[in-house]
Amino acid sequence: MDRRRRVWVAGIVGSAVLSLGLLAGQVWLFRELSWTHREPLADSLIGFNFSCDQAEYLLLEDPAAGADGFVDDGRPGRAQWCGETLGRLIELTGARHVRLSVPWDEVEPRAGEFDFGVLDAQLAAAARAGAAVSLSVGMKAQRHPEFYIPAWAYEGLDLPRGSVLSDNRVLRQRALRMVAAVVRHVGGSPVVDSWGAENEGYIASPRSNDWTLSREYVAEVAATIREHDPLDRPVAINHAQHFVMDRRWKDALADGDILGQSLYPFRNYEALGRGFVVNIMEIGPLMPNYAYQAREARAAGKQFWVTELQAEPWTDDDARLVTPHDPSPNLSPGRLTKNIAYARRTGAERIYLWGAEWWLYQGDRFGDWRWVEQARAAVRRGEGR
Repeated sequence: MDRRRRVWVAGIVGSAVLSLGLLAGQVWLFRELSWTHREPLADSLIGFNFSCDQAEYLLLEDPAAGADGFVDDGRPGRAQWCGETLGRLIELTGARHVRLSVPWDEVEPRAGEFDFGVLDAQLAAAARAGAAVSLSVGMKAQRHPEFYIPAWAYEGLDLPRGSVLSDNRVLRQRALRMVAAVVRHVGGSPVVDSWGAENEGYIASPRSNDWTLSREYVAEVAATIREHDPLDRPVAINHAQHFVMDRRWKDALADGDILGQSLYPFRNYEALGRGFVVNIMEIGPLMPNYAYQAREARAAGKQFWVTELQAEPWTDDDARLVTPHDPSPNLSPGRLTKNIAYARRTGAERIYLWGAEWWLYQGDRFGDWRWVEQARAAVRRGEGR
């Protein structure tokens, strides 16, 4: 190779190295200057979400046993079991803030006939433990299948995949009547300190035919709650924003008293047949600036809450298969600590951890209480204890 060619090759290599260096520097700069690294750690109050359906799935059911491996929602003693399980988690974690949802098919199994037994048992358990409840109500609730619409409510209605369910006038009015009934029933209970108008109402649910709800309807749910609440408690509208381009958080802030966001930092992706975990809190300008949203909420005289913070592994498989002996690469106790720090750096007044039922499953089934201990430490820090 002659001298001129060597110089030319060296120039190309040098330019490539320089370009890569500049790119790496930009990535580092974006990362280090992002709110996740610059915002202070807030003294957020920390609690947890709870779904009795999820607790039953993890703690009581065993598909390997066939029909005998599943439990009936109508079984005797279910309400008591749900309340006791919630009370146990409150005691184990020391939490004083719990977020619950009202499954429509559970409280109104037949048109106009209400059964508040499970809800009342959970509220009573929280009250005995000295915990306050944030209660979401509407068509959507926590956990699979997200839309808990009783069969009688949609029978004969045309609700194709991808529908905006709230555009169906009949279903909308039935849902709003249920919301009013729930609020009237528990409205006088001091254990409920706030409400949720639906649960991630703007987000299409792949678990339920990609159905979604309109902003107008979610605002009407909030108005219905306010109309029937004798204690005038604040109403949260929560969203699940993944990237900065999604601006629907502004609708939630405008229509609610509390802007809620779901934070799931560690996501599973696949490329070229290989799976890997991405921390979306470290993608620089593509990441939502939740700290900015919290400041906007306070400027409007409102609050910002993290209504769901990832505190269990995100898995597309059966969560019961994730064990201390076969852990998920998605989330570890160490990453949970990082997630809590991310949530605190938003400036949120409250943070509700997601996965309490799974922590109990890990402890009861495998003797692995690390997740409960992490949650308890976070709660104590938030309460200043």
